[in-house]
Amino acid sequence: MLKINSNEKIKNIISENEMVILYFSNKVCGVCEVIGNKVQRILESYSKVKRIDIDSEKQMEFVAMNNVFSFPLLILYVNGKETIRVGRNVDLIELEKSIKRYYDMLF
Repeated sequence: MLKINSNEKIKNIISENEMVILYFSNKVCGVCEVIGNKVQRILESYSKVKRIDIDSEKQMEFVAMNNVFSFPLLILYVNGKETIRVGRNVDLIELEKSIKRYYDMLF
C-alpha cells in the first residue's frame, strides 16, 4: 500500500505498472478503514497489483479529476486504463473475481 501526495507521481505509477488499484477514502467515512483492510487482504494474493491510498482531504484536486463523489471508491487500472470502478456498496467477492480475471490474463 502506497500513500502518495503528488498527482504526477500517482499518474506515473499508473502508467508504469500493469495493474494499479486506487483506493479513495476520507477520515469521516467509518466504513472506509474496514473495507480498506479487507481489500488489502485480497491483494496479498496478487503481489503484482500496486495499491495507492488516496486521502480525499489531502488530494482534493486528484479526487475531483477522477470524479469521486462518495467513499470508499476503488478504481482498477489495467495497462493505464480504468477498467473497474466500484464505490460505496463494495461487493468484495465480485471485486476479487474481477481482479483475478485481469491478473490471470496479464501474469
